[in-house]
Amino acid sequence: MSLLVSTQSYKNDEPTPFGLLIEIDQTDGHIINQLKIDTPVEATNKNDGGRLKPGLRGLYEYQGKIYTASWNKIFIIDKQNLEIEKEISHQWMSDLHGIYVDQQGIWVTSSYPDAVILYDFEGTPLASLWMPETKFYTPRSEVDKEMDWRFKGKDFRGFRQYHVNHVEVKDEYVYVTGRGEKNNNGRICKFKKEDFLNKKALEDGDISLHYQGLFGPHDGLWDGDTVWVTETNNLSIAAINSNQKVGFRKRVTASEKDRIRYDNFKEFLKFTYRKMIGQSDKRGGYWTRGLCINGDDIFVGQSAWAGDDKGLARIVKIDKSTRLIKDCFYYDIPEYPEMRIYQIISLKTD
Repeated sequence: MSLLVSTQSYKNDEPTPFGLLIEIDQTDGHIINQLKIDTPVEATNKNDGGRLKPGLRGLYEYQGKIYTASWNKIFIIDKQNLEIEKEISHQWMSDLHGIYVDQQGIWVTSSYPDAVILYDFEGTPLASLWMPETKFYTPRSEVDKEMDWRFKGKDFRGFRQYHVNHVEVKDEYVYVTGRGEKNNNGRICKFKKEDFLNKKALEDGDISLHYQGLFGPHDGLWDGDTVWVTETNNLSIAAINSNQKVGFRKRVTASEKDRIRYDNFKEFLKFTYRKMIGQSDKRGGYWTRGLCINGDDIFVGQSAWAGDDKGLARIVKIDKSTRLIKDCFYYDIPEYPEMRIYQIISLKTD
């Protein structure tokens, strides 16, 4: 069995103008295959501080095809040979995050305009929800839907009040994860799929909170009646149960395994010093994003904090039953420094 991982890269905090889609063995983490995809890094408003983030983001498998997102484009990829078959882009695609695919089409979270948009497989929008125009914004603001958002960059010094970053459809509902504007007001909202498809615009009463009070949540993976998220502000993963309560939360921090897994002795000394002085793993440590559950294993992506000591990106393998760390897979690709993991999926067996 293998995992597929979407990634981004920086060199001295400068964006690498491509992303790697990496297939790895889920047993020992070794790289099986990889696909390099060019992605934009220059914004039309760069003189005003606008930046585009590089690399690959949302990732999904549907009917033998792999779908992955860059800042402003969806790539449809042949699963067998990892070759791009088709590219889709639209003026509302900007700072794309998580995606979901079903018979209706391609569901995307476009984080710059803070929107959830459903496209058909040719890239025509079928339905949309604009968070700034909902009850989640105070005051509400109308989004310019005539503007081409694709190459407009962000300054990343703050977040929108919802900051959509993941969408998933379960049964009759659509669930949308939002990072939130503050440290601990991330949330998941939901609305009926039928309403989204058939109404011209959702009303406030059509949208409800599934959970609020998460620490910078990303992902939103359903496993039975439980939804799992990563919490970038807390280095953690959390599971919201059927009672809409956090039934489990675990900070995914450096373990004893790390003491023997550091290849760089300087990094090992830094790690040891932080442990001695009781410093938080968040500084010089890892933030969590990218989550996959496969059988008895949970795989969590972790990346070094921007602007801090550049540790190696890693995937942490956790036993789903005991909640204990089973292994850590580290990745050091010379031409792809400061690698950051965005999303992880388990490839289906044909």
